[in-house]
Amino acid sequence: MNTLLRSVPLGRYGGVVVGAHWSTLVAVLLIAQVVAVSFLPATAPGYSPVSYWLVGVLAAMTFMLSLLGHELTHALVAKRFGVGVRRIDLWLLGGATELTEPPPTPRADLLVALAGPGASAVTAVVAGVAATALNVAGGPALVVSPLIWLAAANVLLAAFNLVPAAPLDGGRVLRAIVWWRTGDQARGERVAAVAGRAFGLVLAAVGAGEVLLGQISGLWLVLMGAFLVVSASAEQSYNQVRHQLEGVLVREVMTPDPPVAPGWWTADAFLRASTVDRHQQVFPVISFDGTPAGVVSIADLVRVPDRVNTRVSDVAREVPIARSDEPVLDVIGRVSLTTGRNVVPVLDGGRLVGVLGAEEVVWATEISRVVRLGDREGSS
Repeated sequence: MNTLLRSVPLGRYGGVVVGAHWSTLVAVLLIAQVVAVSFLPATAPGYSPVSYWLVGVLAAMTFMLSLLGHELTHALVAKRFGVGVRRIDLWLLGGATELTEPPPTPRADLLVALAGPGASAVTAVVAGVAATALNVAGGPALVVSPLIWLAAANVLLAAFNLVPAAPLDGGRVLRAIVWWRTGDQARGERVAAVAGRAFGLVLAAVGAGEVLLGQISGLWLVLMGAFLVVSASAEQSYNQVRHQLEGVLVREVMTPDPPVAPGWWTADAFLRASTVDRHQQVFPVISFDGTPAGVVSIADLVRVPDRVNTRVSDVAREVPIARSDEPVLDVIGRVSLTTGRNVVPVLDGGRLVGVLGAEEVVWATEISRVVRLGDREGSS
């Protein structure tokens, strides 16, 4: 994974792996700037800029913790319904909880979706009550004001997330309602995705209008709108693939007995070998005893400065291993199968029996689509 896209591990909370993308720091600084420069001087005048910035940073970090609570609540409710949670990641535009599969019923889908906004609403109430109590007791404005801001920020977080548009929580709510009313989960996913793209385009258009009027803050709306459009489209594409590959096992679509790259060979020797399949871009690497040692691409080997003295195993990239009897969906949930970049070695009884890559997955989805269309035509 690209270093710029990698999340920094923050530990496990409630059994869920939590990470933060580097852009989370940008979010903290931007929020701190708004609180320290705009909000606090207006609501708690008379303090030094240093005090404002210290409180602003604390307020920003507290908000990010409340955002983590929002996502953790999604995860914990999902686990109550038997849905696995891969991880939670925080980043510039918020947070994301990655589930291993959709909730099993419309009711479960609805409750998982509402859990996050519910947590934000609870945080807003707690912060609001604390601010009111401190204000009545004569507490300093530099403490009361950030609590008021935290309450308002969580109200906005809950309200925005309830907009019925994928991938927001409101899009999940919309999906669950359509699924419940029609009995068709795929239809609910399509409706939510269309709403997500429409809402994203509206946000982007409003933001562009603000920028044209000289308001630089409109760039945030453009960025958020573009994110919603891309995310809604990507989610719909993934859901289509998920439905097409449901029940398909790795052994049914893998390429059996693939050419391999011996890890003890040098990069130069492997590139020069007449037995190398010139049409294959990625190879599973095997160690001297025949066990998988990762994968390597032709491009990886070509980029090696000293190919004569560098072994293939030194260039190999670690990737997850697949079993021949596991569902394809489980595999693509663990690793990104990018064309020309990754393949997953497939083992059966500890022995390499095949590989699964982007080409195999595309082939499987196309075959599944043709079979489904044939079934529909045959039943009409």
